[in-house]
This record gives sequence, structure tokens and C-alpha cells, in this order.
Amino acid sequence: MRFTILLAMVLAFSAQAASVERRDHAIAASGLSVAFPSGYACEPISSPFASATRYDGSMRRGDRNGGMHGGMDISLETGTPLLSIADGEVIALGEGGALEGIYIWLRHAPEDTGSPYFVFSKYQHLSALPQLKIGDRVKAGKVVGLSGATGTAGKHYGSSGYAHLHLSTFYGPSDEYEIKGMYGSMITAREARLDDPLILYLGDLHDVSAVQSLPDERRTVRPAVVGDDGHIHPEGSKTVWPVACRKLTKR
Repeated sequence: MRFTILLAMVLAFSAQAASVERRDHAIAASGLSVAFPSGYACEPISSPFASATRYDGSMRRGDRNGGMHGGMDISLETGTPLLSIADGEVIALGEGGALEGIYIWLRHAPEDTGSPYFVFSKYQHLSALPQLKIGDRVKAGKVVGLSGATGTAGKHYGSSGYAHLHLSTFYGPSDEYEIKGMYGSMITAREARLDDPLILYLGDLHDVSAVQSLPDERRTVRPAVVGDDGHIHPEGSKTVWPVACRKLTKR
């Protein structure tokens, strides 16, 4: 009898935990692609937003977002500096569970990005907790953490995991948000939608849902980058690629 009650409690807790951590969103591919500035070598996207496959071509698990990728991945060596995609404020950081690892959340206001909506960005799988605290302001292109493989070890990725940046972005009309999840690792922003991080680089897009109807000539985004000199190119850009790029030497 005691064992039956204990088993029921464990199953109830597991079901509750699963419901708390379940993160399903209705997402669709944006159709956007990226082109980097001439003369720079940048780390490309290894698995784009809403992709059904991982960086190695294997199929993603089907129990989140209908089996589609809820962010964009960039394969990186452990310890690669990760850059703030725009000016913003740290609103959460910590260590989540499997598939998540160490994370940091930033909130970017319209004046930070030049876009008419608030952007909430989440960096996952960091190698260590960032040397930042909640409430800190960060500048575009400045380091907010180091890439790693936390949350990826085991199962598909093997014992060593897969070092990369998983970047998620939510777009909404308000700066209001709640912190949820077992690990305090999920931000729910009021009326915000999960969508392609590449939308951030379409600074003049006034309605995120309009990305699906953009003409072909507007479907290539051209983000500013941080070069070897630590400066943003082109100068004065409000948004940047989340990893620094190497300037190519002319021969």
C-alpha cells in the first residue's frame, strides 16, 4: 500500500514537471537567409529556425514545437565568446535541464534594436555562468557568455555533447514578462511569439507575422558584425551577429 502511494506521488510529480517544462509553439520557417559583409568570415547557421533536422542531418525529437527547431544553432568551439545581438538588459540566467544547459536571457527595447517591438533573446548551452547579474545593461557586440555543450551530453550527442550556441528570440508589443519553468529558465513575455532570430536584422519590419509575405529580394538579411578589432561593422549598427567574424586579408 505504501509503495503504491509512493509510486503514485512520483508519477504525479513527473507529470507535473513535464507539463511545466513542456514548451510547444506554433512555428513556421521564415524563408529568410543570411549574407555576411564582404571581406569577413563568419560562423554560419548550422541548424536554422523551424528546421526538422539537427546540424548533422538527424531528425529532431517530435515532442516540442511539432518536431521543429525553436531557435537557430551555430556550431562553435567551447569557450567562443557570445555577443549581445543588441543593447539590452539581463533579465534571467542560470542552469536549466537537459537540452538547455546554462542560459542567459536578455530583453531588448525598440530603442535598442531600431525595431518597433520588444525582443527577448535566450542564449543556451553556455560553458559557464556569465559574469553578469540580473538588471545589468549590455551593449551590442559585447560578450555575454562563452559557448559550451551544457545540457547536450548523453543520448543523441553522446557523452561529450555538442558545443554550440542555441539562440531563441521572442517578439512582442510589451516589456512585461514572467519567469516560469522548473529551473526558472523560461521567460513568458506578454503576447510575444517565438520566431526566427534572423527577423531581428530586418529592422524596418513593422509586423513580425509579415515575414511570410516578404518578396524574394527582401528575404536575405545582412547583419552587421563585430570584427577582429572589436568594433561593429558597419559602424553605428544597432544589431549584430552573435559571434565575432574574422576579417579576411587581401592578397
